[in-house]
Amino acid sequence: MIRLCYTVATPDCEDPNMLALRGPLERSFALLAHAGYSAAELMVRDPQLLDARQIRRQASDAGLELPAVSTGQLRKERGLQLCALDPALRGAAVDALLCVVDFAAEIGAGVVNIGTLRGHLPAGSERRTARAAAARALETALAHAAAASIAIALEPQCRYVSNWLNTVGETLAFLHGFSGPRPRMVFDCYHALLEERSVAAALIRAFPHLAWVQVSDSNRGAPGSAQHNFGELIRVLKALGYEGYLSVECLPSADPAAAVQAAQRHLMPFLEENE
Repeated sequence: MIRLCYTVATPDCEDPNMLALRGPLERSFALLAHAGYSAAELMVRDPQLLDARQIRRQASDAGLELPAVSTGQLRKERGLQLCALDPALRGAAVDALLCVVDFAAEIGAGVVNIGTLRGHLPAGSERRTARAAAARALETALAHAAAASIAIALEPQCRYVSNWLNTVGETLAFLHGFSGPRPRMVFDCYHALLEERSVAAALIRAFPHLAWVQVSDSNRGAPGSAQHNFGELIRVLKALGYEGYLSVECLPSADPAAAVQAAQRHLMPFLEENE
């Protein structure tokens, strides 16, 4: 069974443009539970500022699971990059990622998602060096995550957000370069719409490595606000046997509660179809 999730910012985050619910966690969790969601994907900036036990208790009290943690704000608010050429800067990014993995273990999450934290590759001859540096940084994080039974998942992101790992194919080639534990993959339908010839074909290709699925509409708004065919997406996921979460990650709304409810109303009929 595919369960519905929504991205939620933790209190350490300060970015007003986050693709997540913001505000007190108890309020966000209560809103999601009331709207019929099963889980929250947490977006963090610095887990060392958070009380993991309290957050886990707040989610449990609301009847929600906390299956995944996302790392985008480590780049957006702290400027960290796994592909940094400076060893000290790269080391700071790795240390921060390890803290996220530890936080994920404390709250019972099974996935840590990496999107923009991979960083922006420099041009010219240094591009290959930075890419290799990112791979080495990920190897350290993968070993740490494996000990906690947590998957690290890379997200293909469109060219307007990242200058590498834009497509499922490119990301798969990068994953296959690891000789030890390999990252898994996040499939974000918004990025796939912009980069893939066929969203369905890309999803099928990604599926053996899939750990997490994020959704927003073609305008980056809540599902149902534009033209993306979520019925097709969900039917493909069901046909593949996906039994994970469908996590709504969309632009902030002037009425967050309305966006939460609208996304649930649009997606739930497809999730319940033929069940």
